[in-house]
Amino acid sequence: MTFKYIPTALLALTVVLSSCDKNDTESAPTLRAKMDTSTLTATSKYTESFKDGNGQSTVDLTTSNQRLDMFSELNSYMALVAVAAPATPTTLDAAKLRGYYTNTGGYFTGAGLNASGLNLRTSTAASFPATNAETVRTYVDTKLTQLATASQSVNNVATPGNAGRLGRYLVDGNGIEVNQVIQKALIGALLLDQIDNVLLTDNALKANNSRVVDGKAYSELEHNWDLAYGFLTNNAIMTTDINLTPRERFLASYLNEKNPTASPNVYMAFLKGRAAIVNNDAAGVKTQADLIRTELEKTIALAAVSYLSNWKSASTLDVKAHALGEGLGFVYSLRFCTKYGADATFSDNLLTGLTSGTNGTWSLTNTQADVAINAIKAKFSIQ
Repeated sequence: MTFKYIPTALLALTVVLSSCDKNDTESAPTLRAKMDTSTLTATSKYTESFKDGNGQSTVDLTTSNQRLDMFSELNSYMALVAVAAPATPTTLDAAKLRGYYTNTGGYFTGAGLNASGLNLRTSTAASFPATNAETVRTYVDTKLTQLATASQSVNNVATPGNAGRLGRYLVDGNGIEVNQVIQKALIGALLLDQIDNVLLTDNALKANNSRVVDGKAYSELEHNWDLAYGFLTNNAIMTTDINLTPRERFLASYLNEKNPTASPNVYMAFLKGRAAIVNNDAAGVKTQADLIRTELEKTIALAAVSYLSNWKSASTLDVKAHALGEGLGFVYSLRFCTKYGADATFSDNLLTGLTSGTNGTWSLTNTQADVAINAIKAKFSIQ
């Protein structure tokens, strides 16, 4: 048999298949010139350390930073119920609270936020299946409504079954400082979930890194990594000491406060992981992503334990209420700590144990708090 009898079409197909085989076995083309990771230090600016061949920065934090700014404006509005004298507390409008959460009604004052096309609600619990994500979003919706309702009693003194203030803090009829629950729940459901379970997962780290996104200076993988950093901070260098300024917001702030020894390592992991992306070092990228995810989840757990412990040790009702509100919010956020195997069932069981007394949190006991504290310590290997 000689090749001269093989039909022309078959020969063409053979050529095509050979070409495909060749491409499939080639490694992804290198997009960037390799960089020396050892040049990166704690004083390296994240936003200026990664540039293309023309010297243009490939870092764009805009959309995740905008969500941080939206979160800040929602939080500032909620905090109007807990101002210290001589300021007077404010009742809150339910429609405005929801408008901040859904970016409707034009309530934001930050440049570009109202017209950004972004909102906090659809970014909440984004890693969850649709039904489960909607459950979390509805939980936040409900808490926002409960906060607005409780704020109608902001000039009363709270008593069991009746909303009002304890010291400077507004609580609902169950003794829960709802604005703190919302803030801490969103730290997990929005910020931690986006970083840990959307942008830095093993699957997300397989995003394209061989070409730039159309019209942009970054690859898809580079941008995923940058957005994760942008959900943590808008600072060129993340502040890693709670005593230094500029102070970080939300998750990064609690990383500095509750998990301080890890904070410098997390910043360096963001730098090293981004450099590994430049160098097409997949194993290096995964190593740094795992460090970031582990330490951020541990921060949520440490915060939950800390505030529940503070509730136990506090001697006045107002301080107790404030600590418990923060603790309950962080316990809710534990459901997003997937690296440690926590889930909604784990979180909900703890919340039920903390709030199911005969008179809500007014009748919470040290024994109930200890059950939650010990369960969290065991799950997250906290000594």
